[in-house]
Amino acid sequence: MKNPAFKGVIPALTMPFREDRSIDLDGFRRLVEHVIGDGVNGLLVNGCTGESWAVTDEERGAIFRAAVQQAAGRVPVVAGVGAILPDHVKARIRQAADAGCDYAMIQAPYYVMPNLDEVGDFFRELLDYTPLPTVIYNIPRRTGVNLSVELVHRLADHPRAAALKESSKDFLLLSEMIRRTGDRLSVFAGYASLLGLGAITQGAVGYMDSSTPVFGAKSPAFYRAAAAGDLDTARRLQGEMVELNNGFFGIGTFPAGVKAALDMLGRPGGWTRPPVKPLNAEQRAKIRTVLAQAGLLPAAAAAE
Repeated sequence: MKNPAFKGVIPALTMPFREDRSIDLDGFRRLVEHVIGDGVNGLLVNGCTGESWAVTDEERGAIFRAAVQQAAGRVPVVAGVGAILPDHVKARIRQAADAGCDYAMIQAPYYVMPNLDEVGDFFRELLDYTPLPTVIYNIPRRTGVNLSVELVHRLADHPRAAALKESSKDFLLLSEMIRRTGDRLSVFAGYASLLGLGAITQGAVGYMDSSTPVFGAKSPAFYRAAAAGDLDTARRLQGEMVELNNGFFGIGTFPAGVKAALDMLGRPGGWTRPPVKPLNAEQRAKIRTVLAQAGLLPAAAAAE
């Protein structure tokens, strides 16, 4: 692979919004500090979890700068720069590079659902353009396009192709991606609770997921155990992650449940932007119970 040091736990961060729906950069910086304190190995900003579809160009640049400044070189920053049009992706790549981000992350054009030949041309144009090493992102649930092993295999030789985030939830596809491209790309799983242990034993270098900021220091502890072959510890911690995710990921529209959980844990979650609604009182009560049952929140707090 091109950079053996690019591995481990890279949380996909939410973007806290205030009640008036303005961006809360101070809260975002505090969230960065929390996850770095947990022992993560990088930061993923302005992805699906960060409601990237809801921020303006100016806000996106401010988010990239805040992440880089707060990380202060302690961990790399991966910038989500996806868009439908190549020229729009290029503009976001320039924003990320100017802010000092370490990697760009690009998915197939969403909504359009082009064929794989067209998707290949899309990625090659952007890989030829970008000054940043790039994470190829396979997220068919959001894009309507599932990248093939053969396409990623061909893209892997590009000097700017650095990694793959494989978020199809298809373990056989993930396993084959690792087998065919793992010598050239850092392959990350997208769902630690579902695939993390299996992915790491197959050769994935880590995972990029949304639940790590909620699971806290237990997430890096799970990765370390899995990478070291401590299967008893890894199985136990993955089981805890599964229970947590099953409890709050189906409540509200993503990422409202993640944001509510963070707020309850004293970590900046903040409001969502429309059309995503914040959780109502009944939904928040369910989240509190889940967190208490997971041992992340004092049991008494579940009754608040």
